[in-house]
Amino acid sequence: MERFYVHFYLLQYLEAKDLVYTPLFVAVVYFMANTFKGRLVGFGSPLQRYFIPALSLKMVGAIASGLVYQFYYHGGDTMDFYTSASFIRELIFDKPSEALGMFSSSPVFDYPELAQYDFLPFIYDPPTWTIIRFASFANIFAFDSYPVLAIYFSLFSLYSSWKFFRLLSEIYPDPKMIKKFAYCLFYIPSVFFWGSGVFKDSLTLSGLFLFTYHIYEIVIRRKFSPSQFLWLGLGIYLMYSIRLFFLIILVPCVGFWFFAEFRDKLIKNNFLKSISFPLLLIVSTAVIIFGLGRVMNSNADLSTAALKEKAEGFQSWHGSLGGSAYDLGITDYSVNSLIKVFPLAVNVTLFRPYIFIDAHSAFQMISALQSLFFLYFFLLTLYRTRLEFFTAITQDPMILFSLTFSIFYSFVAGFTSYNFGALDRYKIPALPFFMLALVLINYNYTRNKKQKQY
Repeated sequence: MERFYVHFYLLQYLEAKDLVYTPLFVAVVYFMANTFKGRLVGFGSPLQRYFIPALSLKMVGAIASGLVYQFYYHGGDTMDFYTSASFIRELIFDKPSEALGMFSSSPVFDYPELAQYDFLPFIYDPPTWTIIRFASFANIFAFDSYPVLAIYFSLFSLYSSWKFFRLLSEIYPDPKMIKKFAYCLFYIPSVFFWGSGVFKDSLTLSGLFLFTYHIYEIVIRRKFSPSQFLWLGLGIYLMYSIRLFFLIILVPCVGFWFFAEFRDKLIKNNFLKSISFPLLLIVSTAVIIFGLGRVMNSNADLSTAALKEKAEGFQSWHGSLGGSAYDLGITDYSVNSLIKVFPLAVNVTLFRPYIFIDAHSAFQMISALQSLFFLYFFLLTLYRTRLEFFTAITQDPMILFSLTFSIFYSFVAGFTSYNFGALDRYKIPALPFFMLALVLINYNYTRNKKQKQY
């Protein structure tokens, strides 16, 4: 209990031992990565040159985010996850039978005798408790050190995103494109900062990449090995158990993706082909909007009352942390409101905070510069490709999937965050896919232009 007191009440999460364990663990990771790089990435693979930089950014993000929460925010959810994981680690050695019950999704409800531990943060919140279960298991091998635990999360995040990176390099083997894919997946500041540490976002983003990679391997490439289904199941579990709306958005977008892959085989009539995508887009939009409505009615975190409370409370709470609230003009939180604020929510996720209007702190300035680049690249792509922007979407299934997912996810992130500080974390799944869509649209435009010249 002494360590729990230091963590939870004194807000001291980093310790002197971390100055020893962290550099030693980082050294071991680099040694293993360099020793087995060929085996991990592929001997002679053009991807090798991106492996160590991607690994480095992931570990930097994991450690840096911990330092920010310790010395800037003086606590926060990532530290609460660690606090519970640290307590459960001690429990494993002191009372292993009780510790085993802690790995249930609802410990207090499944094992009433564990009610004595109801002081642990998030023990009554199954989605958040999923993070603590993963963190508790990893913490057994992390020497009860927050930075080492965060690095474990970053390695899992790297493993998941690297699979998708490898898939892209196989579909588009052009070396110039591979370099751009690396920027999309590993170099976006918000993604490697918030998507590498002990966060919900690290696991849900990993689940998204695992799902995307393995569903493609199973459906398109017809690889039916048990490992494919196990990894796919893990990806689904991470998204379902932590943030259900991931799947509500993802399933229709994957339907788009696979329909585009098989459209020419399924539909022979040219007229039906021309109207198939607009019809599918309407149906998918309806599924997502009404699906979110159902989740809002059944999920306490996304209920009408909860969203109103967020709107009223985020400004003061995040304001004390240097945050800044925004307003989409939502009044009744109905399905009609979801539809009305759709473009505003997408805009706030992808292109805000605006650098001269919304940025009021150093962290917001970094986010604003990133958003400014996204806006610039989007407008440049529109100007450069013009009408071919839209034709490229229907010609390349990966563009269709990436763009629809990023837009629909941006809507949900912008609609539910209410604060630029929170939004910077929640929006990270949209950013790699939106950037990927723009990169591929430019690639297809350039390729088609060259073909027309010949």
